[in-house]
Parts: sequence; C-alpha cells; structure tokens
Amino acid sequence: MRQILYNFFIVILVVVLTGCTDRIDLEDATLIVTLGLDLDEHNNLVVFETSPIFSREAKNNTDHFDVQSSTVQRSYTNFDAVVSASTRNGKMQLLLIGKRLLKQKEILPYLDALYRDPKNSTNLRMIAVDGPVSEVIHFEPKNKPRLSMYLSKMIDTSAMRHITSKVSLRKFHYMMVEPGITPFISEIKKDKEELRVVGTTLLDDKGYYRTSLNLRETELLDLVRNNQKASYSFTIPVKKSGDNNKNKKNISILVKPQRRYITTNYQDGVPQIDIEMKIVSNVTERTFQMNLEKEGNKRKLEAMIENEINKQMATLIKKLQRHQVDPIGLGLYVRAYHYNKWKAINKPWTDIFAKSSIRFTSHVEIKNIGVVK
Repeated sequence: MRQILYNFFIVILVVVLTGCTDRIDLEDATLIVTLGLDLDEHNNLVVFETSPIFSREAKNNTDHFDVQSSTVQRSYTNFDAVVSASTRNGKMQLLLIGKRLLKQKEILPYLDALYRDPKNSTNLRMIAVDGPVSEVIHFEPKNKPRLSMYLSKMIDTSAMRHITSKVSLRKFHYMMVEPGITPFISEIKKDKEELRVVGTTLLDDKGYYRTSLNLRETELLDLVRNNQKASYSFTIPVKKSGDNNKNKKNISILVKPQRRYITTNYQDGVPQIDIEMKIVSNVTERTFQMNLEKEGNKRKLEAMIENEINKQMATLIKKLQRHQVDPIGLGLYVRAYHYNKWKAINKPWTDIFAKSSIRFTSHVEIKNIGVVK
C-alpha cells in the first residue's frame, strides 16, 4: 500500500512539474504591451512595439522598437534581433493603427496573427491614430504612468463619457464578419505635448477607413445605438421662438438609459426604418431664462430638446449613409424581420443602407430641473 501511494505521489509531482517547463523570468522576457501598425512613405508596413523594462540599472522604464516587416508575425522575429530578451506578445493591451494604413489596406489580414495565436489577448483595445503612429509610440508623458496604462485609462474613461467607442480585438472581429454592421474603433491624435481623444473612426465592411465622428457625433452614435451604460451629460443648442441664429442658447441634460424601439418595413423594395427612443433626463445646465414651473413651459422645453436631437440625429444618419457605413447595426434588424428579402440581396448591406429611409424620433421627458428654479 505504501509503495502504491509513493508511486501515485511521484506521478502527481511529474504532472505538476510539466506545467513549469516553459517558465521564463521577467528579466529574460520582452513583454509587448503596445503594438502599432502603420505605413511608411513608401507604403511598407512598419510594426512598432513598446515593452516595460524590468531592470534597476535602466534609466528608462519602457523600451520602444520599430521594424519594417511584411507581416505582424514576421515582425516578432525582427524584434528578437534587436531586443535583449525573448519577445512575448501575450500581454498586449493596445493596438494602434495609423490612418494611412486604414485608408490604403484591408486591415483584417494584418490582424490574422493576433487572432490565431491563443496566447494573445482578444480584449486589447483597438485605436486609430490620426497621424503617424511613431509620434504616439515614442510619446512619454511627464508625471503620468506608462503609455499603455495611460492610454488604456484614457480610452476607458472617454468611452464611459460616450465621447469615443471602446472596441476590443474580439468585438472588432465580430463587426468585420457580421454583414449587418460595419466596424468602428476609437480615434486619438497627438496634439503638441499631449494625447487627445478626438472621437470615433468608421470603417467599411472591408476594413477601409471611410470617415470619422467628432466628440458630439460620437455621443449621438452611442445614443442611437442605445449604448448608454450609465447616465451622461448631453449639451444641446436650442432655439426659442422669435430668436434669430445669434440668440441660440444651450441646455445640458443628464440622459438616463432607456429602451429603444426599431421597426422595419419595405416600400417599393426600399427598407423603411423607424427608430424611436424615450429619453428621461434631468436638467444640469441652462443658459437662458424660462419659468419651468409655469404650466406648458416644461413641455415647450421638452419639445425644443426633441427638435434639436432629431435634427442632429438626421444629420448624423445622412453622414453615415453618404459614406455607406452602418455602425448602428440596422442591418441586424432588417435581417431578423425580413429574412427572405435579406437573402435575396445580391449586394453588400451598406449599399442598401445608403438608400434606405431612416427616421429617428425622440420623446424627451424632463424629470428634474435641479435645485434652482
């Protein structure tokens, strides 16, 4: 019996120890935390990477490298030729992609290595860079943490405030292969001595750059997508009756997440899409005088807000149709409720989307006007 227990213990020990055969010390590894893709002036692929330095003797805490390579996977070999430790790519947090690359190349083939290797994190944030990726990769902000931590926090915070869109590698792949929606990612820009979130980059179904949304347009996109995970402030210009264009005022409301209703139909072979949304809000700022306790005034203010939101949303939808991109995902609803017509489509959904009749209607209800009457 003792011999059996001894043999069992040996077997267990051998099985456990086999999990440590690929162990590597931190000082012997180059952990890629930020990966960048861009094209040089000759349209050759350039791959950038940053990795933390785990050495007390080093003056800097981050390494920066860039290599010209035909593919991302090949770049890892090129990195090994210049770094002092073995390259590891399983800790990536950010993927920066230059607009030059997005405008000239299909992006999905360049991401193939990231999807195929099971050690890669599919939760890394995808970010488009308005300008050279090298400017961002080599940016070392003073009195701030490492670029990967600093930029990750910036994207997460901006996404919570609905001024950009946080998109992971996994979500991007879904939007690329799903025909009922077109992909979008965060967009940043290096401005003098700081990095700024400038909105959202919109891509077509092939992954080519089509257009960008600024901060206000991104807020509207999150609103129509019903992507409000938490209440957020929304500033709207309103025009009172009798005012001219110079007297347009502003009101800020705290929008609370509400249900969105989408109905689809076909008329003369063209999709008819109606989007209705109830917006429950609190007034957080008002730059004009109006007695909201007077009967009828509150409803007048709600109507002014509704009119401005509907107008801005109509402008956004026309922009999306003009560039033939559907980040809202309206194709998913057309397929769900009109599957036979969807199957008969012999062209990309974006072509149909550009010719569809889309109407957005908001129903605003003000719950609270604040402590100042």
